Amino acid sequence: MMKRLIICVAEAVGIGSFVYLLFGLSGTLSNEIISVWIASGIIGISTMLHYTKLSGLPAYTIQFTVGIIAFISVSLINGWIDMNIASVLSYAGIIFVIMFIIFLAFYLISFLDSKKINEKLNGK
Repeated sequence: MMKRLIICVAEAVGIGSFVYLLFGLSGTLSNEIISVWIASGIIGISTMLHYTKLSGLPAYTIQFTVGIIAFISVSLINGWIDMNIASVLSYAGIIFVIMFIIFLAFYLISFLDSKKINEKLNGK
């Protein structure tokens, strides 16, 4: 279980770092990058729900909620967004879209892997 937790956190931090890089922000180690790593790690921890009895839609709902809250918190702390409802809601929407795109990518990879495995099993 601990190995799975480390893998989930590492994957989430890697994805968070990549998204941070895509936004063209500094590549040097700073408090901003560390805060993104922490938020990404928290999302990675929430990913562990998929390896429990609580999986499917409830796990995704919790994971997306945790992710949105984590990155809104990081954005407010780092001064990336203003503390008004319009900024927070628009930023939450952007975070949701990014997380959804990442979800779709992982879903597609899993789907294609399953398809290959089933083809091999049916071929024997």
